[in-house]
Amino acid sequence: MTTTTDAKHTAYPPFRPFLAHVADVTPLSAHFTRITFDGPELEHVRRTGYDQRIKLVLPLEDDPRWERSPLLAADCVERGAWWDVWRALPADRRNVIRTYTLRTTPDDGLVCIEFVTHEGAGPAGTFAMTARPGDTVVLVAPDDRAETYGGGIDFHPGVAGNVLLVGDETATPAILGIIGSLAGTPWDGSITALLEVPESGDVIAAPECERLDIKWLPRNGSARGTRLVRAVEAYADAHPRSFVTRWRRTGDSPAPAYTETDVDRELLWETTGDGLPSIGSTSRLATGSDGFYAWVAGEAAVVRDVRRVLLRDHGLDRRRAAFMGYWRAGKSEI
Repeated sequence: MTTTTDAKHTAYPPFRPFLAHVADVTPLSAHFTRITFDGPELEHVRRTGYDQRIKLVLPLEDDPRWERSPLLAADCVERGAWWDVWRALPADRRNVIRTYTLRTTPDDGLVCIEFVTHEGAGPAGTFAMTARPGDTVVLVAPDDRAETYGGGIDFHPGVAGNVLLVGDETATPAILGIIGSLAGTPWDGSITALLEVPESGDVIAAPECERLDIKWLPRNGSARGTRLVRAVEAYADAHPRSFVTRWRRTGDSPAPAYTETDVDRELLWETTGDGLPSIGSTSRLATGSDGFYAWVAGEAAVVRDVRRVLLRDHGLDRRRAAFMGYWRAGKSEI
C-alpha cells in the first residue's frame, strides 16, 4: 500500500513520511558510509541545511517493500500523524526508528545520510553496512510545501561572529552540514570545529570554508571523549574573553546558575533560540558583532563533560550554547 499525497491537497504537514530507495552506497572511511536515496517525492523534502535532523524508519522483515505499512497510508502522510500511528502499533510491529542528519545534494531528487558503522552495530548501523541499491526505507523529513517550519534544527548562533563546533563521529555529519551551510552565506565570522573520530583513517572531506579552523582528533584506541574534552579545555584557555564579556548583550539578565544533568537518568538536550538560524541578524551586541556561540553534540556523557568545561570552568552563559546528547553508551535511542 504505497501512497502519495494527493496533488490537490493544499495543507501539507511540516514533517511527514517519504518513501525512499537506496540509490548509492559510498564508503567514506573505515567508520563512515554515505547512502544516497531517491524516491517519488523526495524533491519536496525541505533542504534547509545546517544540522537538520530527520528520522530513518527501517522496514519490517516481512514487509521490506512497505506494502502494508500504515505509516504510508494517505491519511497518515497528509496529517503528518506518523508518530501517533507508530506508537499505536503493537510492539512487535513497530519499525526501528533512528535519528540522522539530512545531508543535501545538488540534485533536488536525492538526499544523503552519512552513517557511522562499526562492529556490533545496532539495526541502523547494520542496515548501513548491508544496504544495496533498491532497498527501501521511510524518511520522516520536513516538507518544503508546508506553511509552517517543522523544526529539527538546533544551530541558533544569533549574531555570533565566533562559532565553536564540538562533536564525536555521530555529530560529524551535522557539523560538516553546518560548515557547508555557513560557507554559502555572507556571514564572515570564524568557525572552530573540534571533531573526535575513531581512528586516523576517519578524517573525511569537509566543505571548503576560508573562515574554518578544523581539528580532527582520532581516538586511535584512547578512551572516548578524552581528546575532545582536552581540546575544548585548550580552546577555552586560549580564548578567555570569548566566554564572559564579548557575547553579552546590553540589558541581558544574569547567566543561569550552573547545574549538571544526570545523563543516566535524563536527556541532555539544551538549546537556545527557535526557528531557522539567524546568522546575519541586524541586532547588535554590546561590544560589537563578534559574539560567541558553541554547538556541542555527541555521546551524552562526553557532552556533559564538555558542558562542564564551558559553563562551570569558563563561565559561558548557557544561553550562548547548545548541548545535545545524541546518544548514550549502551542504550538505544530513537
